[in-house]
Amino acid sequence: MAIANDTPFGLHGYVYGEDLDRARAVADRIQAGRVMINQFFDDPTSPFGGFKMSGFGREFGVHGLNAYLEAKTVFAA
Repeated sequence: MAIANDTPFGLHGYVYGEDLDRARAVADRIQAGRVMINQFFDDPTSPFGGFKMSGFGREFGVHGLNAYLEAKTVFAA
């Protein structure tokens, strides 16, 4: 895992393997904004963005909208 994460970037990662449980465990440890297992996926409703020098913030999905929202709490008696 040290080799996979030994980069200043982290936009995409890919894991290939027959054992899906093991592949998911490896994918969880990769420092990247998106990690694909055994094939390329593209879902415009899922967040897109990187880790490290691959960018800050997210586009698409709910996470992409959060940059344009301000949380507000209103209390009433």
